[in-house]
Amino acid sequence: MASKQLVLAFFESEAVADYAVDQVKQWDKASKEIKLGAIGVLVKDDKGKIKTHKLGKRKTGTGAILFGLAAVLTGGATLLAGAVFGGVVGSFFRKGLGMSKDDLARIDGQLDGGKAAVCILAASDEAAAVTAKLAELGGKAESYEVSEEVVQEAETVAEEMPEEAPAEEESAKPASG
Repeated sequence: MASKQLVLAFFESEAVADYAVDQVKQWDKASKEIKLGAIGVLVKDDKGKIKTHKLGKRKTGTGAILFGLAAVLTGGATLLAGAVFGGVVGSFFRKGLGMSKDDLARIDGQLDGGKAAVCILAASDEAAAVTAKLAELGGKAESYEVSEEVVQEAETVAEEMPEEAPAEEESAKPASG
């Protein structure tokens, strides 16, 4: 099967990244040639942990890949169901994204100081246009090839995970019964 491209574009702030997402969604709707799936945004919280907010379901290719990338960047421990996903994260990235530890460290550093990254999983024939659009909107874009096998593996793992709770509900709850 054909591979896809994970396009990451770094923006000066979460607000600018959110604006770029809105613009990309409008562009996607207006273009017959471009049909994007879920779009995600990576940001660091006030404790330096990477959080995702997705404009689509985690169980889709982009959501699963984005969740995996956040898990790798944070060590997986801070994410809901990180333990479930963590078992495949290492091989998943070695096999499928070709990201080195240096790449991951650089991506992590790009999110310092309130910056954000827009993440889009695009078909290989759409990646150049998506990259150009994100650059036009002020992002510093880069892309990584993702094999269809890895997308399917991520989706399979995501299917086995419970749905994410809203951030306010992630704290420990008293046991009932």
